[in-house]
Amino acid sequence: MTIVLGFGSTEKDFERQEFAFVDEFIKEKAKGVPFSDFWFSESFYKELCKELKARKEHYDKLDKEYHDSTEYPSRYSTYYFDIVYDISDLCVIFKFHHINRRHALSPDGWALLQTKDIFHADLYDYK
Repeated sequence: MTIVLGFGSTEKDFERQEFAFVDEFIKEKAKGVPFSDFWFSESFYKELCKELKARKEHYDKLDKEYHDSTEYPSRYSTYYFDIVYDISDLCVIFKFHHINRRHALSPDGWALLQTKDIFHADLYDYK
């Protein structure tokens, strides 16, 4: 694990939270479905995209509010994502943007850490 001055566990917790969301989404969709009837289909992909887009828009809205506000958290995050899948494997490619508004080494206090991470789901892990 790489640590960057001014960033750390808050940002990793945010990333883990988004991974956990995708994991729980898959578990919920697979629950009670016979093994032969559950796979990563186009409709599954579209539904997951819709849910992740809603989460992203929420974080983007907060980012915009914080940008123009006098009251804001010192650190917050948002992300972009892409999804690659076939019937048995699904990868969500997250491109996280972590913002620190009170960074000690920045003249204006602003700092951005960009990270990328991939959530991989193997269909057989959900059976």
